[in-house]
Amino acid sequence: MARLPFRSQSFLPRALAALALLGALACSSHSTGSSSPAVNPPATGQLSLTITDAPSDQWQEVSVVLKSASLRNASDHTWTQVWLADPANPSAGKVNLVDLNSVADLLSHASTLPVGSYDQVQLVINTDPSSMTLIDDNGATVPAAAISVIDPSGRGQINVTINPALQVTAGQTTNLQLDFDLAHPLSILQETVGGTLKVVLNLQVRFKALPLRVQDLQFTRKLGKVTAVAAPTFTIQDARGGSFTYQTDAQTRFTDADAKGPGSFSGLSTTKYALVAANLNADGSLYARQVWYATSADLLPAFTPEGLVRRVNPAANTFTVLTRKVSADALSTTWKPQTVRVDAKTVWTFHTSVAMGTGTAFLQDIWRGTRVDVQFATDGATATTVNIQNARDEGFITAASATGLSFGWQGMAMPMSLTTGTGGHGSDDPSNRTWAYYQNPADTANTFSWWFFGLPSGSSTVVADLTGTVTAAQSAQLPVTGEANLYWDTHSGGWQVYQLILAPEQLLASVITKGYADGPAAGSGTLTVSTLRPRDFFLGASTFQPLTVTLDYTGDLQTVVESLTWNQTSRVATFTVPVDHAQWASLLVPPTTGQPSVARIWVRPVKNGTSFDFHAYTVELLTVLP
Repeated sequence: MARLPFRSQSFLPRALAALALLGALACSSHSTGSSSPAVNPPATGQLSLTITDAPSDQWQEVSVVLKSASLRNASDHTWTQVWLADPANPSAGKVNLVDLNSVADLLSHASTLPVGSYDQVQLVINTDPSSMTLIDDNGATVPAAAISVIDPSGRGQINVTINPALQVTAGQTTNLQLDFDLAHPLSILQETVGGTLKVVLNLQVRFKALPLRVQDLQFTRKLGKVTAVAAPTFTIQDARGGSFTYQTDAQTRFTDADAKGPGSFSGLSTTKYALVAANLNADGSLYARQVWYATSADLLPAFTPEGLVRRVNPAANTFTVLTRKVSADALSTTWKPQTVRVDAKTVWTFHTSVAMGTGTAFLQDIWRGTRVDVQFATDGATATTVNIQNARDEGFITAASATGLSFGWQGMAMPMSLTTGTGGHGSDDPSNRTWAYYQNPADTANTFSWWFFGLPSGSSTVVADLTGTVTAAQSAQLPVTGEANLYWDTHSGGWQVYQLILAPEQLLASVITKGYADGPAAGSGTLTVSTLRPRDFFLGASTFQPLTVTLDYTGDLQTVVESLTWNQTSRVATFTVPVDHAQWASLLVPPTTGQPSVARIWVRPVKNGTSFDFHAYTVELLTVLP
C-alpha cells in the first residue's frame, strides 16, 4: 500500500515554524514647568516571542511573508507593535514553515516593552498568493493561481489569545511561544473540485507552552554581518535589519570557514560575516554554541549544513539534508537538498552533549523528518560529526501496552503484536518498529506523556488511558495515528518515546443521516453520519456504517465547521470558515435531491465513563450545486 504520512490524513502538510518577534518602544519624560516634578518614564521589561512548528513529509517548502507583530494590553486593549518587517527588503519576514522544525527563527531579540499584562498577539501576513511559495516533496511548485487565502479580517491579521496572560516584569526577560498549527485540518486544505486543484490557506496559530528547560530551545542559524565585537559578546545584523548580541564562553565552538579549520573568538571582526547556532540562556539572553565566520557570506551555509533529513541511503553511506542557502548579500534565501557522506570516523551525538557512537551503523537511527546539523571534513562532503537536534517518528499505532507501542504503515489493516526492544528504520523503511516508553525517574524533563494534537495542556502520564483510547478507536475500525518525540537512551543504546501526540482520525466519505442538534451535554451537540471506515477501505470493502459524532462549541478544543460550495454552472467555489455555531443546525442536515453533500470529519475518542464518544476536531461539508 502507499505510505500515508500522518499529515496526509488532513490533506495538508505539517510543517514548522519557529521565530522570535521582539519590539522596541520609545519612552520619554517631560516637564510641565519649573515648579512641576518630572514625570518618570514607564518601567520596561524585555520580551522574547517565539513561534514553532513541525516537519512535513509532503512539502519541501511552505514559505509565507510575515509583515508585523503586535501585543494587546489586557487592561486598556491598546495595541503595541513589537516588530515591523522592512518593506524595502523583499526577504524581510519570509519564513519557510517546513524548515522550522524544533527550532526558532529570530526576527529581533530582547527589545523593551512597558511593564504590564498582555492577553493577545496579532500577526499580520502577506495574503497575496504570489508572495507565497508552496513546493511539494516531488519538487512541483503550486501555482499562485491555485492558492486561496481565507482572511476574515481583510487585512491579513491573525489574532492569538494568550492564556494565561503574558506578564512583562521590570528588568526581566519574558518568553512567549506560539505555534503555527499546520496539522489542523483547516490550516492548509487541498481540494479538487470540478477537476480544478485548489489549495486553501487558513493558517491556525495557537499559544504553546515553552519547554521545561528554555536552554533546550534552539534557534535557526542566523547569518549576518558582524557589527560589534566586545569579548565575551559579539553582535551581528541580519538581512532583515535585526541586531543580535550573543554571549560566548569556553564551550562555544568557533570555525574559520575561510581556512576550513578551527577558529577562535579573536577571529571575529567587523570585516567578517558570521553564522551562529544559538540557544537561550536561563536569563533570556542568547548563547552562541557554535560560530562560523568568513569574509564572504557565500562560504557559510555551504560549509556547515543544517536541516531536515529527506532521504537515507545506507547502501551508499549517505543521507540527504534540506539545507538553507543564503545569498552573498544575505538578501535572499532558498532551500536545497545536500548529500552528506558518513564513514567509520563519523561521530554521532544527540542534543550535542549526549554521545551516541561512531561509524556508519547509526544511519539506521535517522530517517525522513529527523533534524541534524553536520560538521564536514576538509573535503566538504564527509561528516566528521552529525548532531541530531530532534528525532521523531510517526505512523499507525498497531499495538500499545503497558511497556511500549509499535508503529507501522501496514498495521492499520494487519495489526501486529508488540515486540520488545527498539529499532531504527533508515532509508525510510515503512516496516513496523517498536518504541519503549522513556521512564527514567531522574529525568523529569523527558518522562513519558501523551495527548491529543491541539491539547498539550491535557497531557497525561497514564498509559492505561492511552491503551484504552487506542482500543476504542480500533474497535470502531478507525486507524490510530501518532507522532512520537524520541530521546536517545544511552543505557539501551537506542531511541525511546517520551512524548506521543495522537492525530485526528479522519472518517472517509460521510453522508449526514441525522442533522446536528444541541445537547444533551452543555456546550456540545451531536451529528449522525453514515461513513466508510478507513480500515474497511484499506481492506477493499465499501460498507458504510452509522456513527454519532459530538461537536463542541465551548471548551478547550472547539469543533471548527467549514462549508465549501461548488457551483457546477459558474465553476466558482465558495468557502466559509468558520461557520458560526448558530448556523450549524441549518447547515449540517441530510442532503436534498439534486444537491449531493459529503462531509469530511476528523475525530478523537474521548472517554465518557466506561465508554468512549467521538468528538469532532473539524467538520467540512462539501455541497455541489447544479
